[in-house]
Amino acid sequence: MSNPNAVLWTCSLVGWLGLCFKLRDLKQAPHNPLRRAVCIMLALASMSMFSAAPASIAFINKITGTPNLAALFVYAIIVAFSASARVTLAYWLHPLDRARSAARRWTATYTIFIMALIALFAAGEAPIERRVDFDTYYSSTPFIREFILLYLIALAIADIALMGLCWKWAALAGRPWLRRGLKINAVGASCGLSFSLAKLVAVIARWYGTDWDGLSTHVAPLFAAPATVCMAIGLVLPSRGQHLTHMRTRVSRRGAYRELYPLWSALRQATPAIVPTGRIPRGDFELRLVRRLAEINDGRLALRSSVDPQVKDLALRLGREAGLSGSELRAVVEAARIKAAVDDKAQHIKFPPDTTTDDPQGGADGIGELAWLVEVSRAFANSPVVREVLIQLRKAREEGSLTPTRKE
Repeated sequence: MSNPNAVLWTCSLVGWLGLCFKLRDLKQAPHNPLRRAVCIMLALASMSMFSAAPASIAFINKITGTPNLAALFVYAIIVAFSASARVTLAYWLHPLDRARSAARRWTATYTIFIMALIALFAAGEAPIERRVDFDTYYSSTPFIREFILLYLIALAIADIALMGLCWKWAALAGRPWLRRGLKINAVGASCGLSFSLAKLVAVIARWYGTDWDGLSTHVAPLFAAPATVCMAIGLVLPSRGQHLTHMRTRVSRRGAYRELYPLWSALRQATPAIVPTGRIPRGDFELRLVRRLAEINDGRLALRSSVDPQVKDLALRLGREAGLSGSELRAVVEAARIKAAVDDKAQHIKFPPDTTTDDPQGGADGIGELAWLVEVSRAFANSPVVREVLIQLRKAREEGSLTPTRKE
């Protein structure tokens, strides 16, 4: 990392933001032990990221006056995070009574681990401050060696359990955002495991006289950063992802409203009666969208007597020649019929009612109708096939090969 402080602090910030979202969930159910465990896990992960930055390590060492005491502080937080991960898994896996019992056992076990960390650090000697390469520099120092191994193994075990469970449940989850959150959590746990393994390999290599310190100082941090980010996103996504879906839907519907304008505007000018006199409040977007759809459909109905039945065949032929098919072809045909009808109504040209029945387009639901009319509006405004239909229609009428059935 070119600037490890900025990277680690940014990842820590992401974790704190995730915690803010989860605290809102906890506020709704303050006695829910699973939500409490998740909040604690996020807080510890964020704290470990912030404290592991070289600048933070230097600050902790300076204010305590003890070289490398920051290592004990950071590693104790990492082991506490591992405990919170196991407690969270217990509440995910088991009924409440059994989960509470398992949570107490894991808390007691990892408390012993933290006490062991303190004892090992106190028994060992690490007089030279090492902000970045503490693990490899002291990898062979009595007691400090065990101190390093203990935190790495505790973290690796927790990440293995978390990764396995998240992958397993992601395959079974029914809700899309829960499934995505579990997968992202699994990726985060695999990054955490990779961090531990890279550190362990570098430490063990030192025991055999091999210098693989780069695994600890350069490779491992590359896994630590995304581990926290993935965990924060993965834990927040199941509860907040639905808001993203609603937001995307709102943005999509507003875009559709704008795309309907060319078709709606032409129909409004051709048949002004379709537009009611009452105004809609600007803040009520859904009502404005519903009215625009209704006015378009009313305009299409009002133009029935101006629809030349010969336009459909001409548009179908030209559309197929242009390589169109499916809904795209049907939208072009409908757009051509409407555009020709608008022109013919302006010239007071009428035709006998079209007795053929077309299959309804867009389905019976409002979403399908909206998508269909947006496609028609796009073709109405931009399709070269529609323009060519009108050109050939006028040319054929001028030559007499196509004539209006009746003119007012």
